[in-house]
This record gives sequence, structure tokens and C-alpha cells, in this order.
Amino acid sequence: MENNRHSFVKRIFSETGSTYELVVALTTLGLDSSWKKRIVHIAQGHKNPRNILDLACGTGILTRALARTFPESQITAVDLQEEYIRQAEKKNREYGIATVKFQVKSAESVCTGEYDIITASYLPKYVNLDVVIENCSKILRPEGIIIFHDFIYPEDPLLRALYDGYWMILGPLLWLSCTWREMSRELKSLIAETHWVDDLRKALVSNGFRDITEEVQKFQTAAIISARN
Repeated sequence: MENNRHSFVKRIFSETGSTYELVVALTTLGLDSSWKKRIVHIAQGHKNPRNILDLACGTGILTRALARTFPESQITAVDLQEEYIRQAEKKNREYGIATVKFQVKSAESVCTGEYDIITASYLPKYVNLDVVIENCSKILRPEGIIIFHDFIYPEDPLLRALYDGYWMILGPLLWLSCTWREMSRELKSLIAETHWVDDLRKALVSNGFRDITEEVQKFQTAAIISARN
């Protein structure tokens, strides 16, 4: 099952690394930036993090924001896509960021180390959250903060209708790009069918996390879940 998930992710993100940041900014109508800022704000609840782990770091959008906010912290950033890691490393060199260590690996395989903050953006819908959260509970230090973010399908009927209408436009536009064609076929249904918020809450509770907080974002298109170890 895990290999199937990994194959799926590798397939839909293949050859998209160079355009990812532009596409995510455009397709979220700029909201991705505000979501990332909110994640960083929540992370600032930890006053002196020595080590930070960014799971599914992609091309490093959130990683760079964390590095700027916590310049004294050592950051480990992992992603399944080697292409994305190379893009992230390139951007860090361009911005002069030297506090990040990038690794090509799956989120499920990260089970060693000690961290004060663990973040993940756009990861939950793709992984076995029971495995990921169990591992996080072992490597997150006491009083550490975990913050997961991803898309959700709006519950409000009007917002859902607007969302569906938006995808009627966005889907064909993505399909026009050879590199984003696979994503155009898969992402909308994946968002509509996933129950990652409920699954994450259950996993956090069963692994002893506390102060679990859910923040539904503007237009009900994303959620941020945070908790303490």
C-alpha cells in the first residue's frame, strides 16, 4: 500500500518541479502564501526551537519561511521527489540559506532524530497518517509543536458550488500543460474524497498529542491542524 502511494505521488508530480511554485501560487489564487504564513505563526509558539523537521518540503516554500523566521535553528527537510529537492537546494543557495539539510525520502520513513517543531504542507492526503504520526510522536521533543496543512473540500453548499465551478475552469487549464496533466486528472477527486482531517485527529489522539487545534482557512478550501507532544 505504501509503495502504491509513493508511486502515485511520483507519477502526478513528475517533471513539475521547475514550475511548481508558480502553479501553486496561481491555482490557490495567492492563498498558499497566507497559509504558509499561518503555519509559521503557529510554529512561533515554540520560543527556542533547536531543530525543525519539514516533511514533504517540495521546492522549499515553507522551509525557506521557517529558516528566515528561525535563523538559529537547524532544519531537516525531506521530500519523496528528488527533482523537488534539487529545486529546493538551488533556491536556498540563491537566497543564501545555509541552515537546511535536504533529504530525498518518504515522510513515512522519517523515524529518527529529535525535533522541536514538525511541519507538513500538502502531505496528509497522500500518506498513511497512522504511521507518520506514530513516528512523529517518537521524534518530537516534549512540548514540541506539530503542524499539518492540506486542502479540504468545502462543506458550505455555496462555497462547494463555487469550488466545483472553479475546478471546471482550472482542470482543463492544467490539462493543457503536459507536465501538469496527471495532476489535473487526479487532484480534485482526491481532495473531495479524502478524510485526512478526521484521520489526523484520531492519529494525534491515539499517540498522546494534546492541545489539538483545527483551523479551517478562508473559503473552506484548506485546514491547518496543530498539536503539542
